[in-house]
Amino acid sequence: MKNEENTMVKILMFGHALREVIEDPEVEISLEESISLHQLLETYQEHFREIMPFLQSQELMFTINQKISTLDALVQNGDTVKITHQGGDQFADGARWHNP
Repeated sequence: MKNEENTMVKILMFGHALREVIEDPEVEISLEESISLHQLLETYQEHFREIMPFLQSQELMFTINQKISTLDALVQNGDTVKITHQGGDQFADGARWHNP
């Protein structure tokens, strides 16, 4: 039997800009199978609708289990995804990084 905490993907969102537009900075979603990070964001839009403008502006950095990832990376139950705002000015939240 699987450990209860490994039956979901945990998504954590960081940065003042994201925290101002989202209702809950921590979301847990149970997946039937592995899917890409992009599919996760599209499939569960009720959780991520407010951050989509940042995604379209390439202002988000993604990590899966502490490894910098792209939207094509696969996500599965038990993973921890961190989404961090990376704005384009000197007052940006977090470290500097640009999505490929």
